[in-house]
Parts: sequence; structure tokens; C-alpha cells
Amino acid sequence: MASSTSNIADEIQNDLLICKICLSTFKEPKMLPCLHTYCRECLESLARNEKNIQCPECRKSVDLRAGVSQLQSNFFINRLLDLFQSPEVRCSLCPPGRQRNSPAVLRCSSCSNHMCQTCGNSHRSAHPSHRVVDWAGATLGEDEAETLRAMKQKVCCQSHPKERVAHYCNTCERVICSRCYSHSCNKHKRLGLTEAAEAKKPALRKLLERLGNDIQLTIQQEGELDEAMEGFKAIERSITSTIDDTLTQVLNDLFKQGDAIKKTVSDHMKKQEELCEAARATLQLQKRKAESTREFGARILPASDVKEILCLQSIVEDQISALQALGSQDLNKANPKVTVNKSIKDWISQNQLFSVTFGDESVCGSQLNPRTEQGKQTPANPPAAPPRDMAIQKYSFDTKLDCDFFDPKLTGVSTSQDGDIIIVDENNSVLKYFLDDGSLKMTISVMEDDDDPCGVAVCGDVIACSVSQRLHFLEMDGTLVRKLFLRGSESVYPIAAFEDEYVAVSEGSLCSISLYNPDGCVVDRVKPRSYQGIRFLFIAINSEEKFIVSDSGKKCVVIFNRDEEVFTVITQSFLECNLNPFSVCVDAKDNIYVTEPSRILLFSSTGVFKQELLNVTNGLHKPRVITVDQDNNLIITQNDGFVRVYRLIVH
Repeated sequence: MASSTSNIADEIQNDLLICKICLSTFKEPKMLPCLHTYCRECLESLARNEKNIQCPECRKSVDLRAGVSQLQSNFFINRLLDLFQSPEVRCSLCPPGRQRNSPAVLRCSSCSNHMCQTCGNSHRSAHPSHRVVDWAGATLGEDEAETLRAMKQKVCCQSHPKERVAHYCNTCERVICSRCYSHSCNKHKRLGLTEAAEAKKPALRKLLERLGNDIQLTIQQEGELDEAMEGFKAIERSITSTIDDTLTQVLNDLFKQGDAIKKTVSDHMKKQEELCEAARATLQLQKRKAESTREFGARILPASDVKEILCLQSIVEDQISALQALGSQDLNKANPKVTVNKSIKDWISQNQLFSVTFGDESVCGSQLNPRTEQGKQTPANPPAAPPRDMAIQKYSFDTKLDCDFFDPKLTGVSTSQDGDIIIVDENNSVLKYFLDDGSLKMTISVMEDDDDPCGVAVCGDVIACSVSQRLHFLEMDGTLVRKLFLRGSESVYPIAAFEDEYVAVSEGSLCSISLYNPDGCVVDRVKPRSYQGIRFLFIAINSEEKFIVSDSGKKCVVIFNRDEEVFTVITQSFLECNLNPFSVCVDAKDNIYVTEPSRILLFSSTGVFKQELLNVTNGLHKPRVITVDQDNNLIITQNDGFVRVYRLIVH
């Protein structure tokens, strides 16, 4: 149960208390009119000198001419921050001269300040329109208020509602008032309220413990229902995608067949037209010759001698023979005819291409097809080809170690040339080095000034690791070689390596990347031209040295090269669904893999969507960062601290 509660607390802190711009815990959370919340400093940095900004999540325009400070504070987020970050809330209005602020006993629901009694009285006088309530009252929810009302009713006697209870009848096992004690319970065994309460405390503690256990079971059931709903939605998306892909493929094949036949007929007709034109030209030439011969003969016949007449006869006969030879041509011997395969046409109209199964019951073509006549037998559907798995799970392992102080938070992953897996555990400030079978090889501590690691990349025989605003280079045994400061003021810097040449660092809101060789020298800096990004996050590099970067602000994936030329911006997946990218990686054939909150998508090297590769129905639990090793294995880190390894079969 404790583990379940801890997981819920982690999810609240990771999902509700993290700013989507800086990916850190909220500081002065301000709420946009679209109800999305960000840190005040993040919004001011985003706005700079602009009068209007676009919400990083829903892209709605926000007028900020009045300034970020005029936006409404998110009191709900502030309260959660109080619960998770302040074990003892102190007064926020005590004068600076006091060495230590007094404990807060009041809270202003209008401005969200925490106050001691003295400061609360002054605050009421200075701000009469503000609503100042007791600290307990500020946190009392509707359900707790209902419990409090029921408890107040119990304090009154059940037999005499206007009388308050003053005794406990041990015989009747209930609290009673003085009138009950004098009349109905005067011969019963009586206990004082304090004595009775002390006697009831052990049983009450057990009841509260049992209630807590039942609550945890309810929370677990809610989680299971949420997972089931995610699974149902994923199955629906998968089935819809399969149907659409199949229909597209079948229709494309039919259109290809039709286009091929039409092209064959068109080519034949063009050839026949050419033959007709050639025959027409021959006829016209021969006709002109014959007309010239006839006119010449008619003109010279009366005055010709015997020799000329005999020669003219031979010429006329030749022209007649030539005309008769042309008249015997036949151009209709090879006219095309099209034949429709009626049996296939009828089979398609009478049968279903798809069938769906619910458990052991199936709804097939004969039940779904409205064109099938009652009582008429139709041919059986041919057996459907089994779905082809593009990713087959090899093994999985838990990264939580006995020496860990906290649950793992996996923020980076890379592989060595030997296929070993190196994981960044931000919560425990270590690199965890696993062999290719999931067994632990060693851990490498990178803690420095309370800064946590973020990304990792193997560049040749050097391990690069980003730690806060620094880049560390280590030997493969974990020995620190050098470290250098990174550009910008980001809290996280995802990194990737290109072969053994350099390490690329994604520079967040700068929307650029810097390249460092293993010696720690800057090789290049690249910022894609004509691309107005918001915040670069994860990065991958393909074999053609193109950079694939997820822009968490614009919710897209941008592909550009070292010459800063942008090739593609991926904003949608299948069925024109908007993309919500997190981590990215590429395989040996430059296929692109993108993680979303509950699935992994596959794109071609040019950014064309191929398919949904894995989702919750395959056992995924909130995938985080991913990579592909030299043996074409997809390595996935999950939010629950587990790592899954899949063998890819992608062409």
C-alpha cells in the first residue's frame, strides 16, 4: 500500500506540479485564459517584448499587454505545492527582522498568502475584501465537510437531539445525555466520555487502518480502470488504423489495376491514331497523283499519237492499281475489349473484408452485410492473414536497486559498442550500467552540488553525460575526464552522439544545438533557418547527419541538417492526429521513432507516418526515453522504472 501511495504522489508531482516549459517544479504558477499554467519567469521569457504570445500547449493567442504579473495565480497548484513541498507551512508575511517566520495558522483564499495570527489580523485590516480563513478550514474539502457535519450530529443525543451527550452507556454501547442516564439507562453500566474514548481508541485505530486499506484498494481499482480505459482507446485506435490502412491498400491496388488497363488502352489507341494519320497521308498523296494523271490524260488524249496513247494507258493502269491497294487496308483487326471478372466482383459485394471478435463471440461478414439476402448462402471469408509484429519483446528488467534512496526516474539512455545499456537515474543521481541481458554491471555517481544528471550518450570510447548546465566526459569505467559549461540557462540538456565524432546538445529555448568533440572543444553550432521554434527537447542523428529534434513547445518534430536547412516538420501522425512528441531516436535504416504519453510511433526517414508501433496493449507503461542499438534492438525506459527491449523488424 505504501508503494501505491508513493506512486500516486510521484505522479502528482511529475504530472501536475511540473511546468511544461522549463520541466521543473512550478515557481509562481500563473494561469493563462485557456487554463494552462506555467511559471511566471517562463512566461516572461516567452513573451520578452511581445504583446501577444501563443499558449505552448493549445496554441491559443494570449494578450499580455498588461504584463504577466496581472495573470491569475493558480491557487490549486499553489496548494499542491504546499502539501508536497512544505511539511510545516510558515507565515509568508512576517517582517524581515524576525529570525524565523511563525507557523501559519491562517490562509488568505484571495491572494494565497499563509499567515500567523498577528499577520492575519493586520492583513484583514489592510485588505477588508479578502477572505481569510483558518488553515484547517482552507484545506477542508467538500467530503471532509460532510464528515464533520455528520460528526457534529453524533455529538448530540440520538434520543434527545437538543441535548448534548455527557455519558457513555457501556450496556447500550452508545453516547447518551443526562436525561437518558436518569431514565432509560439509570441501571446500565456507565463510563465517562474520556474513559470510553480511551477504551475505543484501539478499535478505532484498527477501523481507520482498515478504512485506509480499503481506500488504497479503491485507488488501485481506479488506476486499473484508467489503464483499462487507455487500453480500450488504444485498441480502438489500432483497429481503426488497421481498417483504414487495409482499405487504402485495397483501393490503391484496385486503382492501380484500373490505371494500368486504362494506360494500356490509351497507348494502343494513340498508336492506332498514328497509323490512321500515316494512312491518311498516303491516301491523300496517291489521290493527288491520280487526279493529276487523269487531268493530264484527258487533255492530251485527242492530240496524241499512237505511242503516247500506249504509254498513257500504262500510267493510268498503275495509278488505278495503287488506289485499289490502298483501299484494301484494314485498321480494325486489333480493337481492345475489357472483361470484368464477375466472380470477384460478386464475391466483394457479397462478403465482408473485415470481422471483429468480442471474446469467443464473433461478428463476421454475414451478420454485418446488409446486401446478403435472407437464406442465401454466401462463400466463406478467406482466412485473414495474421498481423505482422514489427517489434517483438526480448526481455525487460527493473532498474531499481537496493541501494537506491528514491524510486528511479529514467531521463536518458544510450548503448555502448558492446551492446551494454547505460541509464540515467535522475532521482538517485547515478548512471546505471547494465549488460545486454539486463544484469547490473556497475553504477557511476555523478552528483555535484545537488545537481542531477539528465542525458547520456556514448561517443566512441567516452561517455558523455549532461548534469544541470554542464557536460561531463567520462571513461567507460566511470572516471571523470573533463567537464565544461553549456550555453543557456536550461534545467535539462538532452544529448545524442554522432558515431565517434561529436556529442550534440539540445539547447532548449534557444532552439539550437551545439556540437562538442570528445576533447571538449566546440565543433559547430546549428540553428535551423526559417524555423520559429519554442523549446527543443530530445535529439537524434541519422546516418546522413540529419538532426531529428522534438520541439516540446510547438508539439512537433523538426528534421534539419548541419547546413541549417529544414527538410521536414512533423506535426501529425495517422488519421491527422496532432503529434505530442517526447523522446526520439533512429535505427540503422534511418527510420524515426517517437514516444508519446502512451505509445511509440514509427515514421520513415523523411517524416512520413508508417504506423503505431507499440501502445498500452503491448504492456507499455508511460514510455520516456528510447534508443536503438547496433543490433536493431529498441530500448525503452518507462515511468515505472522498468526497461523493455524489443527486436525490430522494420524495413
